Amino acid sequence: MVLVAPSLSAVIFKLGQCPNVAGQASLDKAQYLGRWFEYKRFPAIFEAGLDCTQAIYGDAGGKISVTNRGTLRLNFFGRRILLSENSVEGSASIPDPSQPAELSVSFGGVDMGGNSPNYIIQDTDYTNYAVVFSCAQFPGFNFQFAWILTRSPGVAPSNLATLESNLSAAGVDVSKFMLVDQTDCPVR
Repeated sequence: MVLVAPSLSAVIFKLGQCPNVAGQASLDKAQYLGRWFEYKRFPAIFEAGLDCTQAIYGDAGGKISVTNRGTLRLNFFGRRILLSENSVEGSASIPDPSQPAELSVSFGGVDMGGNSPNYIIQDTDYTNYAVVFSCAQFPGFNFQFAWILTRSPGVAPSNLATLESNLSAAGVDVSKFMLVDQTDCPVR
């Protein structure tokens, strides 16, 4: 077991209100399901040190099953040593059918958003990319999470600059994105 000490470098902490990021107007749930690979993400304590990260969404009878996976590896004299493979299971629902791209995701039975949207699909074309944003609001400050997902590991969306520009226009500091290593990953 590897313990990671929490630090502000492992989360995007901002003063004030969450940016006003809206989900796209419609969501074809069937097309969104399947495997997505993280291309870029904001640092998050729950993903600290992980690479080869991916999310797998499935049909769970009205809800969406969520499996997030990643590996913790160590570079040692030019070789990668697998320390552990990590995964977490959860579920997602659409609290407001008029905003189908704004989901409420929970893990381990813990409702992360108080049945409010905490997983906002800002944009997706279903076959190449998805842009996801989440923000936890507290009095006077917030914690932000963002992901650019792709269907192919390590392949940048051809419209990456536009996707980041759209997030930036909504008030998100895209300079906080970090590239996710998807090379030499264990069998998926």
